[in-house]
Amino acid sequence: MTREDLVRNAFAKQAEWCEKLGSPFTARLMKGLAHRLDRSTATGRAILDWEGPPDALGDAVPLRLAGALHALVRRGRLPALAALYPPNALPKTEVLADAAMSAVGEADSELVPWLWHFPQTNEVARSAVLYLGLMTVAARTGLPLALHEIGASAGLNLIPDRYAYRLAGLTRGDPKSTVFLSPRWSGPRPPDAEVRIGSRQGCDRNPLKVANAAHRERLVAYVWPDQADRITRVEAAIALAQEDPPLIEAADAADWVDRVFGGPAESGVTRVLYHSIAFQYFPDEAKRRISSRMEAAGHLSTSETPLAWLAFEQRADKGPHLTLRLWPGGEEVVLAKGDAHGREVEWLA
Repeated sequence: MTREDLVRNAFAKQAEWCEKLGSPFTARLMKGLAHRLDRSTATGRAILDWEGPPDALGDAVPLRLAGALHALVRRGRLPALAALYPPNALPKTEVLADAAMSAVGEADSELVPWLWHFPQTNEVARSAVLYLGLMTVAARTGLPLALHEIGASAGLNLIPDRYAYRLAGLTRGDPKSTVFLSPRWSGPRPPDAEVRIGSRQGCDRNPLKVANAAHRERLVAYVWPDQADRITRVEAAIALAQEDPPLIEAADAADWVDRVFGGPAESGVTRVLYHSIAFQYFPDEAKRRISSRMEAAGHLSTSETPLAWLAFEQRADKGPHLTLRLWPGGEEVVLAKGDAHGREVEWLA
């Protein structure tokens, strides 16, 4: 299979995922571009000659182009293409592909720089799933939490206590929040405990800053345009984060975990490492180093210095699962499963 075949297959596969995740518009855009992209533009050449893995588990090239087009449409830069974007009626795939290819030719030089940025959606609805894990940790330790997120992007999932939740009939979080998360629920009730967050920090190779207008544009552009609820939600979360932005370092995740969890632990606080739909993108060596560091830190933990590792990540072809390792002990427990956009939760623990 040629490099070009791999790219076209990545667009076709991304179309399938968009359809499954409730974005028929983006599915048609991806399907059309899978067939129509050519080398007549710098954008087309850069995509079709992509050297790395182009699919969603690699460099996510289709979503890079989708985000770029969405950004320019939102700017008012591509009126002909914008006429087909939501909230307008869903266009036929061929019509959308024609307009998208015309837009690529028109805005070629503006699109190319977007291809060098990895998509960073920072999906806020995942906070509902993560908050369930934090409730579980709080219930089991009874201590305030020190949050540490890797792959944090702009840190919108580092402020879960600033959102409101409806979880299995439980109302939690900040009841006055402008972000309200209520995923479809199945299964028994989760542990009910107050989540007290004493500190928060994160890292990302290329963190986005909510104070930066260009970074805010990227955060919104990577949300699919026919999912207005997600766009409204991320804009509200950005506004909340701007009030008191969480600390996010530009750092390699493995290096950061080594440094942060290699030192002494504070007594009376539960340190929590967490991540969501991010670990799959880390190199194998980074995954190994993070696991080794957490094992070593876990062995030194006590009831006064517990350590938690919370992950909401893909499990092969079974979809995202929420898992928890809590030391002392450290046995992995599968708490829940859901979807990558936090629309539903099945509680398992």
